[in-house]
Amino acid sequence: MGFCRAPFKPTVCALAAAMLLVAPATGRAATPDDPLEGFNRGLYTIHRGLDHWIFGPAARAYSTVLPRPLRKGLRNLINNLKEPGIAFNDLIQAHPTRAAKTTARFFINSTAGLGGLMDIAYDAGLPYHENGFGASAGRWGITPGPYLFIPFIGPTNFRDLLGQVADIATDPLGWQPFRNGQVIYARAIVDGLDQRATADAQLEAIDNMSTDPYASLRSLYEQNRAGQIQEAITGVPGSAAPPLDDLQDPGATPAPAVPPAAPPAVAPSPAVAPSAAIDNRVDAMLGRPLRLVSGLALEPLRAG
Repeated sequence: MGFCRAPFKPTVCALAAAMLLVAPATGRAATPDDPLEGFNRGLYTIHRGLDHWIFGPAARAYSTVLPRPLRKGLRNLINNLKEPGIAFNDLIQAHPTRAAKTTARFFINSTAGLGGLMDIAYDAGLPYHENGFGASAGRWGITPGPYLFIPFIGPTNFRDLLGQVADIATDPLGWQPFRNGQVIYARAIVDGLDQRATADAQLEAIDNMSTDPYASLRSLYEQNRAGQIQEAITGVPGSAAPPLDDLQDPGATPAPAVPPAAPPAVAPSPAVAPSAAIDNRVDAMLGRPLRLVSGLALEPLRAG
């Protein structure tokens, strides 16, 4: 998932245009958030074939051959290169404090962290967070549009797809002297392999436990994305953690509501007239002093 985003920009635009053209021809009943479901499932099938023969084995080889510290260092380096764009989107989302922390992360890790290979800022209380123009658009109320599944990219939507194009403009590797593309391709391949290796167990669980892996993956994406948009609104990490236990699909047609069971009948207590209640309360108040000097309370005096 999330595989090689930048180098495939022309392919992404062509696929998005093709989806609009073929949308009326899809014969599968689509869910409200996935009107292109028939076409998306076709692309999902293509992607699964590529994943079975290419992406999955390559990611497992990547995680097997490279030691874990080296993989973590490469991941830190890639994340550090994303920090300028993340800080810019923090500002767009009206979270200046968060933007300042992201900027501090970038400078700390770029210097003390050996160019970003070590995440020194995390130990200083500045954790990494994802952000982009898609989240900024969602923060200001732009709707996501139809759900999309695109090979090499995975689950997304129209808003996030356009946001990824905007993310390219703030990518430091898109500036000089890296415009020859070699560094961008290398970064995209390593990032894609790392993300695929990280998601391997989760994807395997979806395949083994779900009767419809496509719908489960769509559910997982949309719930996670909803949490990220809520975090972009509040600026507080972990402010929205959507429940993912049953992978309920937010894009599916909601099931008919089941009326709640009627509570068991309880025999009504006999009504007490207001005047009788007042009388009982007065009797209780007047009876307290009498009880203090009656019965067992008088036994010590009698014994004396």
